[in-house]
Amino acid sequence: MKKTFFLLSALIPVFWGGCIVIDNDYDNHIAYFNNASSRNVYIQTYYKLDDYYDSKESGYFTAYGISLQNNTISETAAPFPKTDEVGLILEKILFVDAADQKLLKKITGAEYYKMLSSPVKTTVEKNTMGGKTTNYTYYLVITDVFLGDN
Repeated sequence: MKKTFFLLSALIPVFWGGCIVIDNDYDNHIAYFNNASSRNVYIQTYYKLDDYYDSKESGYFTAYGISLQNNTISETAAPFPKTDEVGLILEKILFVDAADQKLLKKITGAEYYKMLSSPVKTTVEKNTMGGKTTNYTYYLVITDVFLGDN
């Protein structure tokens, strides 16, 4: 009985005391495609599924594509590596000419992540938890040289 009382008396300050610090500050990282080339391109991303969601789907691919006019930045996010994201592995990205459907460039997921620009700190805003959210934006700049045009 004495051991139980001692244990409870030791835990009460931990749960109701002011010693627990909660950090409500977050960093938000997001990437975009920046088409600085003279071509309109269609960008197709392929993700390989692992067995996190369903072991029957392991080894299959899922794809996502966007059309991007020349000299524009994508409105939807490009892939970004997340340490907490499981189930999807970026395998490859295809860049296709939107006019004649000719394959212009193919890169792997590892190459893509190395090609992202340095982060641009865009905004710091208050979040609903009472802290602040800092937004960092990355770009994959698509140029004529990148696509193989000289």
